[in-house]
Amino acid sequence: MRRAATIVEELEKYLSDLEEARRIRRERADWSFIHSLPPRQRAALQYYIETGDLYVASRIAGMSMEEFNELRRRAKIPST
Repeated sequence: MRRAATIVEELEKYLSDLEEARRIRRERADWSFIHSLPPRQRAALQYYIETGDLYVASRIAGMSMEEFNELRRRAKIPST
């Protein structure tokens, strides 16, 4: 039973860390820059902010991961 409690605690910590990273990305993002972008790039950055998934976000934007990562930097979104 002790092992199950440890797994639950680890899962709660992991989910808490994910939410903290999401909060940081939201707060530091340059929203005026993001809203000035074409719809695909805007949607991709918003997806990245919520999930932190660079690969899928770059596919949404129709860019390579390197190109998308540069766009992320220009939008002042940290890679947390």
